Amino acid sequence: MPACLVCSREIPATSPFCAYCGSPNPEATPTGGGSAPSASDVELIERRLQAALGPGLTVEEILGEGGFSVVFAATDRKLSRRIAIKVLRPELTASKSSKQRFVREAESVARLNHPHILPIYFVGEGQGLVYFGMPLVEGETLDARIRRDGRLTESEAVRIGAEIADALAEAHAAGIVHRDIKPHNVMLQGAKARVLVADFGIAKAAAGGSGEAGTSGEKLTGTGVAIGSPHYMSPEQASGSDDVDARTDLYSLGIVLWQMLVGELPFTASDQQAILMQQVTRPAPSLRSRRPETSAALADVIARCLEKNPGDRFPSAEALAHALRALLAAPAPSAPGRRAVALGAAAVIVAAAAVGVALWRGRPGARAAAAPAEAAATTAPAGAAPVIAVLPFSVVMSGDTAQFARAAAGMLTEALALRNGVATVDVNESLSRWLAEWRRITAPLEDNARFAYRLGANQMVIGNYVESGRQFRLSATMYDTHDADLLWRDEVTGPTDSLFTLVDRLAARAAAALCGQPEYNPGNLCFDTGARPADSLVVDGATPASIGFYARVSATGELAEVRVQGEPADAAIASQALAVLRGARFEPARKDRRPVDAWATVHVAVRPGAAETALQGAGCDDPALGVRNADKACYDTRPVPRENLPLIATPAACAAVPAPATVLMRVTATGEVQGAPTVTGRSDCAAFNDAAVAAAAEIAFAPAQKAGRPVAAWTRILVRPAPAGSGR
Repeated sequence: MPACLVCSREIPATSPFCAYCGSPNPEATPTGGGSAPSASDVELIERRLQAALGPGLTVEEILGEGGFSVVFAATDRKLSRRIAIKVLRPELTASKSSKQRFVREAESVARLNHPHILPIYFVGEGQGLVYFGMPLVEGETLDARIRRDGRLTESEAVRIGAEIADALAEAHAAGIVHRDIKPHNVMLQGAKARVLVADFGIAKAAAGGSGEAGTSGEKLTGTGVAIGSPHYMSPEQASGSDDVDARTDLYSLGIVLWQMLVGELPFTASDQQAILMQQVTRPAPSLRSRRPETSAALADVIARCLEKNPGDRFPSAEALAHALRALLAAPAPSAPGRRAVALGAAAVIVAAAAVGVALWRGRPGARAAAAPAEAAATTAPAGAAPVIAVLPFSVVMSGDTAQFARAAAGMLTEALALRNGVATVDVNESLSRWLAEWRRITAPLEDNARFAYRLGANQMVIGNYVESGRQFRLSATMYDTHDADLLWRDEVTGPTDSLFTLVDRLAARAAAALCGQPEYNPGNLCFDTGARPADSLVVDGATPASIGFYARVSATGELAEVRVQGEPADAAIASQALAVLRGARFEPARKDRRPVDAWATVHVAVRPGAAETALQGAGCDDPALGVRNADKACYDTRPVPRENLPLIATPAACAAVPAPATVLMRVTATGEVQGAPTVTGRSDCAAFNDAAVAAAAEIAFAPAQKAGRPVAAWTRILVRPAPAGSGR
């Protein structure tokens, strides 16, 4: 009996689908365009993708396959970061009109800016492929979580469902319907399992948009039949209707909620058509019949999502999100008796219904119905070390002001967080709460202060951005959240292309204002002198400018960590600037005349220089060389270890033998490792990554050679775990 390639469960030989997760039977005969690519197809796609990306991006490994895409890990060599690249299956982009449709859909999704939507870095087309660049998320899919844990707790399922609904609300407001909501398309990021929804709009593009056909009259398959996910399809999508709107996503989310709570799918059958027929005609099984301890209120919310008639579902994703959060906010009964549970459930149902009515009649009335009660326990007591919440800015400019208001708050939050001693409320958490409560920037000052207080902040920053032509003014005001007293106000002005620099300047002034507060942490933020480079930091470029970095300098003057400010306009110049920064010497910050660890803002100047050309020579065009100096010329030889590449023992903290780790380091002209190596290709064990960095720092190298002379150069090595019993 074949096993599912996704969840490893057995599949009857006659069934084309896994009854648990809905993945195709790997041994079934394909019935259309929905089968996954073969191994040879994937290898061909990988080769074509590398050719399309060029030398700036290196495709490393396949991360996963879906119904209409393949995802690869890649390294952005210019910015020294790993990303994920999703490639649409070539048969879905066989015509010019299909490619245009995918690119257009992806570009609209790329404009979304929401803490629960996986962003798109870029959209590309080449070698017959259409692909998207995205962050490489450290975490797991919701599908993997369900497969590992089975049933999720009720509170966790509701929290995840609410965050998915928040993401859907943002997309629906922009006119984008997902059409393929399922656990495979939901990422859970980090220890807090923050939701990131992926693949917005791709199913719509694959289905031919809103019923559109190509210039040659083609239309890809039936709407959703061969490319969607039958186990999660709404009845209107399963029947191939052209009248599919945002409410189809609410139905799919209802199935995801059902699966999180039960651990299985509500509709299963031996073939695709039978599943689609169930979606159209059969009511979903009772949730409480499969998990009796589920609250009646939650069962009713999910049942409403799974109504066959779209008009009987929640009117919007916002209404669903508020109904789910009402469940989280409902107080637990004092005793687990049946009457107490029933009364509590009834109260939540009434609250959720009130939210739905308010949303249906208009947004203004919804805030009062949906506003959460004041927190019973204060999280920001007066006199504590300051914690700052930056609220969305008001904006006066053309374009999507709401999106920019959130982005400005995020930039200022990050800049403040990189000041030593400044504690900030996580911007994703604050924006999620802001959206959930439908807050307004123009709300009374005391109202916003109470909101920031509930986030755990005892200080808040509000501001506005005014743009006129190519100039802008960014102003910010800091208030105490306890009594809304004014603490500080300032503004910066400048050209629109200097936004990141001026946001950082505003953050520095806010930090200086905090220094004047007697209760502020005096041993960390308010230094006698700040960290600064001891060397002149300059690179050559086409036009004069500067590239900003946040750099953490240790008490011994070593560069411990670097973050670039924003997305540089010229990635090649930014890469050169990063190399110069990593090779520089620093003067550490001082407090009470003693050196201390500190963050610093560092700018690398770009001076006009002659156009750079790569020197041609043996191996110069070989992408595998992977080593280039600051003027882009290839070396005669690269740095190589003087002894065998390291094999290190697996740390006890690793649950299993880890995968190899790729370590990046700078080797001086004398063959020594300069600065702290960094891991660019991580293994699956953090302890092994740390051990790999320590081992790499001890290696003696034969330095790179250029024109017969030793020179400093960057290089990467692969650190592998030693075999068991090798003694290493």
